[in-house]
Amino acid sequence: MTKQSAIGGWLPVMLAAALLAGAPAAMALNPEAMDLVDRGMRKAKSGDHKSALEDFTKALKLEPNDAEAHYHRGLSREKTGDPKGAIDDFTGALAISPTMEEASYHRGLNKRKLGDLQGAVADFTQALAGNPKRADWHYDRGLAKWASGDAKGAVDDCTAALGLNPRLAAAYYLRGAAKKKLGDAPGAQDDFSKASAISPDFADAQYTRGLGRLNMGDLHGAIEDFTQVLLVRPDFAEAYHDRGAAKKKLDDAKGAQDDFARAVALQPNLAEAYHARGMAKRKQGDHEGAIEGFTQALAINPKLAAAYYERGVSRKKLGEFREAIEDFTQALAINPSLPDAYYQRGLVRWETDDARGAIEDFTSTLKLNPNDPVAYNNRGVLRHQTGDAKGAIEDYSQAIKFTPPRAIPFYNRGQNKLELKEYQGALDDFTQAIAINPDDADFYAARGKARLGLKNKDAAVVDFNRAAAMQPKLMDDLLETLKAYDQSGNSK
Repeated sequence: MTKQSAIGGWLPVMLAAALLAGAPAAMALNPEAMDLVDRGMRKAKSGDHKSALEDFTKALKLEPNDAEAHYHRGLSREKTGDPKGAIDDFTGALAISPTMEEASYHRGLNKRKLGDLQGAVADFTQALAGNPKRADWHYDRGLAKWASGDAKGAVDDCTAALGLNPRLAAAYYLRGAAKKKLGDAPGAQDDFSKASAISPDFADAQYTRGLGRLNMGDLHGAIEDFTQVLLVRPDFAEAYHDRGAAKKKLDDAKGAQDDFARAVALQPNLAEAYHARGMAKRKQGDHEGAIEGFTQALAINPKLAAAYYERGVSRKKLGEFREAIEDFTQALAINPSLPDAYYQRGLVRWETDDARGAIEDFTSTLKLNPNDPVAYNNRGVLRHQTGDAKGAIEDYSQAIKFTPPRAIPFYNRGQNKLELKEYQGALDDFTQAIAINPDDADFYAARGKARLGLKNKDAAVVDFNRAAAMQPKLMDDLLETLKAYDQSGNSK
């Protein structure tokens, strides 16, 4: 069995020591469950936590009271960025084996990740009651106390940790930060000096691990790493930026914006921070603030295509169509392989009655993303408006092919077939549209017209009556259609 130290690195734990520490022993009575747990542990050790989770889950279905299976599934959930699931499993393990200190410790780690600092301190305390000789556990409890504003408690825990392991650089760093907060500047400087002597590259290693966690989707773990980096290097702009990025992905818009603002204050030429701050502002509905952020990013890095694109999106939202087109065009000049930029520019050109330009942009979108049903549908509408009924039919057919059943592409294609007097094809499309959405009066009116084209007046009248009942304002138009049909010499 292995465990991850809060200070980095994987440390082997001998079975005898694990048992003395209260770690779970293999207790499953079902032989098949025992085999599944063993196999899951091997997979977890090799880094295949997804398959390991499947094995532990199968084992628990066979043997629900296997504390070891709960514990190891919790470790794999912790590794795959599922702190809530991990807490559930460690809780399950402790319900079966209350003296399992490792489970208490790991539950505390995951509670701390989720911001339950009081619960984390309680779990670390429970773990330490069973095994008070773990320096890293004292350190992690100190970190939770520090995060909750208990600087003195953090000092006490770090002092205990250093009494057990005088080479624990992270504990010196944390104690130094806590002493500084308590007004003990000489003591803080002494601790920082000792930490640097032990591990000169601690912050860089922690930051690198945070980036790895961010890229793997372990957002809570990444935030913890960046937070520890900032204890040591409070002027590290990139750490603020990356912590803000993790918070943004967790929908903590305010926390993200605060971190981006700190990054910018420390390093005003950090284009990525301005860009990220613009994204955070837009998520809060502040498009003017977003435009300001993207503009500042571009002042730093004029080749940042993403900033031109995102500024164009915000300008489009504010109705600044000319400026939005300029931004999308500039983004494409830097990176011609941005399908979204072509698509958004196409929407703006459509909005400003530039049908030909919009068709060109949707065509460019489809060259880069040939399975985009919305781009096909939009180009089909524009082709229909510009008199290209056959081209419109082709586009609607592609939209239908690449999207779950939606009524509008069938209806649009049917309208073009109706104009081309392909009445049976139109009838089939309108019937498909009605099957998907039977509550649209326009669909029944259109199908009635297709039925008139097929000389089926009785069925057409049924559809017209249905349409008029749903939308009375259609009545006059439908009566005129029937009158024209009769005057053309058609029989009932």
